[in-house]
Amino acid sequence: MAEILEKRLEKIEHLARGSVLGRLLHDPLRYVSAIGFWRLVYPMRKKGKYARASTFFGAEMEVVLPSATEIYLFGAKTHDSEIRLARFLMKHLRPGDTFCDVGAHFGYFSLLASQLVGKNGQVFAFEASRSTFGILEKNTAPFPNIKPLHQAASDEDKTLIFNEFPPLFSEYNSLVLPETKSSGWMKNNPAQRITVNGVRLGDFFAEGKIKPNIIKIDVEGAEPQVLKGMEDYSRVNAPTLVMEYLTGGGQNEAHRKAVNFAQAVGYQVFRIRQDGGLVSCSNIEDAMEKQGFDSDNIVLKK
Repeated sequence: MAEILEKRLEKIEHLARGSVLGRLLHDPLRYVSAIGFWRLVYPMRKKGKYARASTFFGAEMEVVLPSATEIYLFGAKTHDSEIRLARFLMKHLRPGDTFCDVGAHFGYFSLLASQLVGKNGQVFAFEASRSTFGILEKNTAPFPNIKPLHQAASDEDKTLIFNEFPPLFSEYNSLVLPETKSSGWMKNNPAQRITVNGVRLGDFFAEGKIKPNIIKIDVEGAEPQVLKGMEDYSRVNAPTLVMEYLTGGGQNEAHRKAVNFAQAVGYQVFRIRQDGGLVSCSNIEDAMEKQGFDSDNIVLKK
């Protein structure tokens, strides 16, 4: 199974890295409709379009265009860091494992994890956005080993204010607004402020007697709050953490704080190799600069 998935992902990687003509010829109708909507229709209407996508691992998903165009076209997230993250999960998640997806969005990685951990495993998918959660709930409904949760992982178990952006920018939804000076798009795409219940992951794990093997955290600048909410749990236990890291913009300082916080409770930093394996990293920002990356997924492991 792993070999089949790897071959499919490798084909998608080549297609996504290839020419525009190659992507067009792969599925002309789908490509023209998706790119045409993104470039011509969405700028005028500012409303997303619901669509169905087939993932490389066999699960069907509902997505909203244009924010999930890559999943719609290729059946995968195609940024280099996301392809390596998929390979990391394929290499390290085992049947019967427990995966926690914090900031699950439409559920791409939750659905992949569901396939990898099998019927005896568990997936907990946290999504704070009201509109996005509705899609996540629909996508995960056919899979009994996934539990979607409309909550915001944080360091407080109270009602919190959450920022929801229009469809094109929905992956930036967060408890923390980006700095305006580094996010000019926000002026024309203001966030809607909603309320959502906060949850401390440490309490959630303890109360449910849950022992996650891997926790993926993608919360757009709220990573320090998520880690603080599981500080006591992390000191005693050793779940592997996967976290998005940005070197520029308003989230850089938050990601630095999150890494420092994790290191203080015993974690070490690793980068994900192209094959999904890990390599120790003493200075993540220097390593990313040498690779020419301004965003990446890093692994924190005891």
